[in-house]
Amino acid sequence: MPELEQLTYRGWEVLRLTTEEVTVDVVPGLGGTIISLQRRSDGTDVLLRTPWGLRARGAATLPGDSDTMMIDSFAGGWQTTFPNGGNSAIVHGAEWGYDGEARVTPMDWELSGTSVIMTGHLVRSPFEITKIISLSGSTVTLAETVRNTGAESMEVMWGSQVSFGPPLLGPDTIVDAAAATVHPDSTIVYRANYEDITPWPRTLGDDSMINLRNLPGPDGDEMRLAYLGDFYRPHLSVTNPDLDLCVTFEWDAEMWPYVWYSLEAGHREGFPWYGNGYFLTLQPGSSWPAHGLHDARRISQTTVWVPPGGAKSAHLSLTIGAPTLRS
Repeated sequence: MPELEQLTYRGWEVLRLTTEEVTVDVVPGLGGTIISLQRRSDGTDVLLRTPWGLRARGAATLPGDSDTMMIDSFAGGWQTTFPNGGNSAIVHGAEWGYDGEARVTPMDWELSGTSVIMTGHLVRSPFEITKIISLSGSTVTLAETVRNTGAESMEVMWGSQVSFGPPLLGPDTIVDAAAATVHPDSTIVYRANYEDITPWPRTLGDDSMINLRNLPGPDGDEMRLAYLGDFYRPHLSVTNPDLDLCVTFEWDAEMWPYVWYSLEAGHREGFPWYGNGYFLTLQPGSSWPAHGLHDARRISQTTVWVPPGGAKSAHLSLTIGAPTLRS
């Protein structure tokens, strides 16, 4: 049974769940974000922490558009993307914001057996969200349910976004996926369009094909954005053989049939990374591309409808372990 500690960090309540193998830090007041996932044997944290990290609760924020303000509150880690994904979208007369409102929705919590149950209600859309975090050995499972409390059917995007940084990431890190196909993002690769399909792990680059399985180093001057699909089983892994470390994904592929693959390796100049960003984000989700609800409807027809009073559920498990044979 995991141990639970209640901590305070920069004015935020932080729940620390611990087993003999892993330690997980959760911030209920920031959408139930998991800000840290550590291997206990050596304290290695596999998740990204942004340079500013978890800012002090109530810290002053300069005015800006919703995309910029998302960065202000982005500490890294593992977050829920809902009811919008990627670029902001105006829906039912309200701006749903970059990656949606769930990521910043304050949540109440309770301990039930070996799990933490968190609940919150969104403001800009009629949804209640429940998140259940459970630990078993070296596996962390996040189960989510979104319920439409309104009297109108709602069209949404939904995913679970996990961002990794060093030391897990490095030039020897390997990404494996049980996917059959890859779609490029035409806003990143200008010679591509969304109808282009390549077999995993290949995708189009500006000058040549890219092998998504292999990562550049932090000064690789590269940015990637692609969409994985047609999984023959819902499985991903990120392996750093130098650390004898592998993070494995297993998830609900019926609700989340796609995975967004996003890499920043010293390419983006100016705000917010100033040429020094280095992270890999993998997001099992319902929809693609990562440019808001209206583009997901127009380009891929992959948005999800939730009827009045209806609910949808999905889950994602991450396991920290030693490398195994290539998946």
